[in-house]
Amino acid sequence: MCPLIIVMEMNMYLAAVRLLTLAVSLGFLACSAFAAAHDSDRSDSQWVVSDSGLFAFDPETLAMRWHQLQDQQTFEPVVIDDRLLVTGSRGLYAVASESGDILWKRSSKQVGFPVVSAGEIAYLASRDGSLEAIDSRTGSTLWQQQFPGWVYPPAQSGELLFTGGSDGRLWAIDRNNGDLRWSSSVGQEMVYSPVALADGQIIVTTFNREVISFDRLGNRLWRQTYPAIMTTPMVLNGQLIFNGLDRRLRAIDADSGKILWQRQLPEPLVTGLRHQRGLLLAALESGRVWALISDSGELQQEYRLPGEPITRPLLVDGEVLGFIRAFGGPKAVVATRFEQSEKK
Repeated sequence: MCPLIIVMEMNMYLAAVRLLTLAVSLGFLACSAFAAAHDSDRSDSQWVVSDSGLFAFDPETLAMRWHQLQDQQTFEPVVIDDRLLVTGSRGLYAVASESGDILWKRSSKQVGFPVVSAGEIAYLASRDGSLEAIDSRTGSTLWQQQFPGWVYPPAQSGELLFTGGSDGRLWAIDRNNGDLRWSSSVGQEMVYSPVALADGQIIVTTFNREVISFDRLGNRLWRQTYPAIMTTPMVLNGQLIFNGLDRRLRAIDADSGKILWQRQLPEPLVTGLRHQRGLLLAALESGRVWALISDSGELQQEYRLPGEPITRPLLVDGEVLGFIRAFGGPKAVVATRFEQSEKK
């Protein structure tokens, strides 16, 4: 059975002006938060943005297979077995990945973020400050916890979930029953979701231009202030790859918070980064795609898409596969390879 390429529309619905400003400036908060930091192939090019609803494409022919939730703004879906869980502007939906049929739905006006999953359980954070554990097979609520202000989709480490948002605290929750284990002040609103590292570190970014590292017990490991507000990072080989509001990529050592390398971008990023074959692919708003050496940030190659990219680009046989924005829905394109760019 051939896997599908899923296309969705995303709107962060960020309530605060600062969040809206950051989302416009950086353009990829939700995507980059959950982007895979590993080498990938064509079938990994699943999550792209469209102008209306949820689309599915064949990964080989790029022919559209189905289109669902046409009248809704939707978030990045998660795949659980043969179904997709996707939040839309009017609720949460389970969609059959092959046919596009809606298996179940939960209507809500408070949905505001994508779901995250662990096995058959999905976790849904909403703009009203609620966090729910949901059975992905039936849509039923297993437990619910309420927080002051909004909270973001949680990160998971062991039996704990970690979340936070507008109240300036990091919360640790038992993922089995929703009980609160501990909380710790981070001093300011979080920029987006925390990130859980394999060694148990929990990484938080705030509007104070800070990045803070905690262990799973809530002890602070390190705290660093940077020249710009930074988003949820990509985790790669002991590095945290951030994009800042100043349009500068920074690779930070996960154990200390020290900057390892920096790279100034000429334009804002419009999608999350992709790591492939030792390269970071950065899609810029003009359609330029920079391929940077992930260990140093050095510019190796420039490609170009004939329009604004709406998904993380993918290297395929010396070319860049991507989707660009088009009237009435997404458009699949393969861009011609450019000659080596001058180092900048």
